[in-house]
Amino acid sequence: MIKSYRKRFVISTLSLLGLVLIVAFSIFGFYTYQNYYKDLQTTMSLVIRPLDGPNGMFRSIGDDKRPPEPDFQVKDREPGTEPPEKGHEPPEKSENANGIVIDSEIDIITVFYNKTSGEFSLLSENESVDSARIRNAVLGISESGERFGKSEEYGYVFCLEESGDELKVALVDSGYLSGRIRSIALQMFVIFAALMTVFFFITLWLSKIASRPMERAVEMERQFVADISHDLKTPITVILANNSIIKDSPGSTVADQRQWIDSTDNAAKNMMAMVGEMLTLSSLESRGREVELSKIDLAPIAEKSSLQLESVAYERGITVETDIAPEAFVNGNAEYAERICNGLLENALKYEPDGGIVEVKLVAGRKKTKLSFKNRGSVIESEDIDHIFERFYRGDKTRGIKKGYGLGLPIIKQMVDLLGAGIEVESSPGEGTVFTVTFDTE
Repeated sequence: MIKSYRKRFVISTLSLLGLVLIVAFSIFGFYTYQNYYKDLQTTMSLVIRPLDGPNGMFRSIGDDKRPPEPDFQVKDREPGTEPPEKGHEPPEKSENANGIVIDSEIDIITVFYNKTSGEFSLLSENESVDSARIRNAVLGISESGERFGKSEEYGYVFCLEESGDELKVALVDSGYLSGRIRSIALQMFVIFAALMTVFFFITLWLSKIASRPMERAVEMERQFVADISHDLKTPITVILANNSIIKDSPGSTVADQRQWIDSTDNAAKNMMAMVGEMLTLSSLESRGREVELSKIDLAPIAEKSSLQLESVAYERGITVETDIAPEAFVNGNAEYAERICNGLLENALKYEPDGGIVEVKLVAGRKKTKLSFKNRGSVIESEDIDHIFERFYRGDKTRGIKKGYGLGLPIIKQMVDLLGAGIEVESSPGEGTVFTVTFDTE
């Protein structure tokens, strides 16, 4: 069950993170494409704006002569550096004579067209351009009436400036934008894969942390089922055995069978006590913070609990020593406070050896009032202290024979929490065990 929970946790978390990343990367990619498109438009418009007419930089379409060097001033390499290998040239920036900064990766073809004379001239660093394709593209663009856009038929992004019969057109192969987008998509995919790998290991680690309380609860439940089965099995076995004995003597009177009847009664009462503790804990947990608090005096409540349980202590030769303040007003609930006192004193007497001493101490303060119960003859191991208030937990292996059902202290802890108080446990071989409840006085 735990493995299945962890698997679902990892899958659901990664799915949600993956969806968020996909949406984020899609938005980023869309805006990046838009920015590239706008930047390209700006660059192309700057390239054609200074051109007032054909000059020596242009060559007529169909001229086989090598075109003159373009009016670009490319930045020189640093002295002592080797030129990059072909195909691995880093992106460079260049500027023309008019100070226009142009990305050297963009092959911008500048075309001059005169509608009256029909003359075409172009400027391009690429000698392998298809002149016929460019001619047809420019004619189509001039007829479209658009100043900037993409010619899907000829595969160019264009920017046009018109002055009378003269047209200046900048063309860029639409594959430039496609290449940019593919490059960005590849980068985002690599980042996405890396992030999902990192998130996978983080989520796997978090699933272990998240499943620890469940693992603990499952282990406690298994232990409880084992313990409660043993605790129920004993009284049920006693009841069945007693009934069998009584049935075997149908002629006997009630007085003759008193021993077996009393034994059956005690076994049934033990079962009722266990069920009652479980119902009490369930009721307290369902109430939440729905407890009416008021000013109460803890002194008479602590005195009453000590007197009520004095007879139990006397039967075992245990001395109950009290040090209770004359009055101690706190924020609380009289019923719950009395049950807390009785429960902790019963717990102290239960684990104190015969002939020992149990101390009850109430110290009143201006902001905090402390009520403590100490039994000197038993010690709680350090690994058990963190778990004694958990349901069904019993650290009795360290405190003697098994007593109770592991629900008494969780019930007390729940009551303490409902009163807004706090409870602490200290235990050491020399001092014994002390349970201290701290109440607010304001």
